[in-house]
Amino acid sequence: MARAGILYSDVVRAASLLVEQGKSITVDNVREAMGGTGSKSTIAPMLKHWKLEHQEQVEASTAGLPATLIQAVKAVYDHLQAEAGQQIELAQQRHRDELQAMHKQGQLLLDEKTALARRSDALAAEVKNADQAIAKFQSEKQVMSVSLATLESDRSGLQLRLADRSAEVAALNQQLTLARAQFDHYQEATAAQRTEEKQAYEHRTARLELDLAASHQRLLGQQSTLAVQETQISHLNAENDRLQELNSTINDEVVLLRSERDVLAHELKVMSSTCKIATEREASSQHTLAANEQLLAVRTRETYLLSEQLTKSELLSERLNQEKIELLQRCATLEATGKGIGTSQ
Repeated sequence: MARAGILYSDVVRAASLLVEQGKSITVDNVREAMGGTGSKSTIAPMLKHWKLEHQEQVEASTAGLPATLIQAVKAVYDHLQAEAGQQIELAQQRHRDELQAMHKQGQLLLDEKTALARRSDALAAEVKNADQAIAKFQSEKQVMSVSLATLESDRSGLQLRLADRSAEVAALNQQLTLARAQFDHYQEATAAQRTEEKQAYEHRTARLELDLAASHQRLLGQQSTLAVQETQISHLNAENDRLQELNSTINDEVVLLRSERDVLAHELKVMSSTCKIATEREASSQHTLAANEQLLAVRTRETYLLSEQLTKSELLSERLNQEKIELLQRCATLEATGKGIGTSQ
């Protein structure tokens, strides 16, 4: 007879006892562990509820393996999974950090290269402008030189004309002296002839004096013009000196700009070498990532092999459990047969 008022705690104690003994957790075994009390219809829902709450213990008892062994294998498997995941995460994070650092360094190098290229272009433009300014100044200098030569030629012409005018004045003075001598000579002659000659002489002298005054006036004008031209020549010489100094300064600046351009070209070459080194480092990082990926593949393969071993162990446990059940059935059959033989005797 089933004992009335069987509790869920009784079923729990019986099931735990069966787990400790390594027996199958069935309704019959639980009922037997409780001393044969309780109906199967009462024990079955309680045992089902207990199995839902203790699936691991149920699986362990079904497999025929100790629960501690199953838990140890699962703990090793979980530890390997966690360790592999941590190593993968660390490798990926390290690779991301290296790639980010490489990208930042490459971007900085590209920015510096772009700035240097812009500065080189600006310096090249400045050198070109300086060359154009030098060519312009040289052209202006040539024009000034031509103008200076023209003024020198005009000055020489004016000096020659002044010399001619001086010669003419000297000739006139000589003619005047000769006329005066002739006047004195003729004065000693007849008074009439002297008067006529005197009148002619005075008339000629007046005309000569007028010519001399005009020549002197022209000479003053030419001297004034010559003075103005000499002033212009002096200004042109000063301007020529200024242009030569400016040309020398521009040449010095061109030499300095070319030196800076050479320095910038060398810096650009160094930057290009640095970019090449950064590219090689990135390739090395890619190689390291490939090695980490290979290591991850190996760890994944090991995990897969452990999973297969665990599956095989579970299958072996199921097969051993099945053989155990068959042996129990055979034992029960033999026992029943022995009891039947004993009863018949």
